[in-house]
Formats: sequence, C-alpha cells, structure tokens
Amino acid sequence: MILFLGDIVYNLTKEKNHSSDESLSVRQVREKLEKSNSFLKKAKFNNCDNVQALMNTGSSCCLLKISVVQKFKLKLERAVNKIYGFGNQKMPALTCIGRIKADIEVDNVKAENISIYVVPDDAQSFHLIIGRTWLDLPHIAYTKMGKRVHIGYREDELFRNFPIDEKVNRVCLKRLETAQFESESL
Repeated sequence: MILFLGDIVYNLTKEKNHSSDESLSVRQVREKLEKSNSFLKKAKFNNCDNVQALMNTGSSCCLLKISVVQKFKLKLERAVNKIYGFGNQKMPALTCIGRIKADIEVDNVKAENISIYVVPDDAQSFHLIIGRTWLDLPHIAYTKMGKRVHIGYREDELFRNFPIDEKVNRVCLKRLETAQFESESL
C-alpha cells in the first residue's frame, strides 16, 4: 500500500519477522515518486538556478527549505507562523523559521514577489513546495491532462487547442439531472 503524508510517499509492506509475526514495514519511495510524479517541476528561483519543486494544489502557501535560503544568500524576514498538516487544524505540524519574498518561474511562467515560508530541511522532501499563493494567481493557468501538468499564462489561452474527450457517460448525467430535479421538487 502506498501512503501519502504531505509531500512524502511511503510504501507499506507486510513482512514476516523471525517469530513469524506479521508486521508493517515502512520504506520511503521518493525515488519512484520523482520519476512518475507529474507535479514535480524545476522552478527558477529569483532568476537563479533551478530548484526541485512540487506543485501542491492542496497547500495554502509556498514552503522553502532553509538550505536553499542559505545557498542563495536570501534575506530572511522574521515570521513565526504555525503550519498545519492535512486533517489536523488543532495541532501545528511545524513552525516556520521565517519568510522571504521571491520570484518563482515554472515552465516559463513567472510570478514576482511571492511570499514563501522557510522551513527546516527535514520538514519536506523537495526544495520548494509551490502552493496556492503561486498557483491561484490571476495570470496563471494550469491543468493536468494524462500524466502531464501543463502551466501557462491565462491570457495565452493555454488550453484552447487541447483535445477534449467528448465521450460522456450519459447514465451519470441522467442520474445527476434526476437527483437535481428531485431535490428541487421537495
């Protein structure tokens, strides 16, 4: 079984130990993720070198490892912000180290002066997690088609020439129409 926790993927397998008891063994499978995950991109950071980035539509903010801040000698602003994980809004997963403002470019699509929270290196697997503070900007458009994530400027009508699968399951549409009609008539 594959388990997703944040941006880390684990492979859970049953193993028998010496006493013939079954136990769960957890093994990180990041290498496989990097080869198969279409949400992994190279991001240009402040017009500098590329960093490994994970496009995460479920993240409300962008997160950057402290080692990247140190490598590029970026100015870290003081910011104490609690960061919460999936499913637990009462107990923060971690507290950020600080915040920076930077330009992020992915697939030749650039956004400037993005607020990015800086976290310890062991908080995430990838250099940069690109969340909705970048993804939801009005000039950015993205979609996943098949195994590929496409990113572009909204004004370029990026998806205009994409093929559309017109095979629609009529049974599902009929059920939806019936359900809507029934709820309106009650």
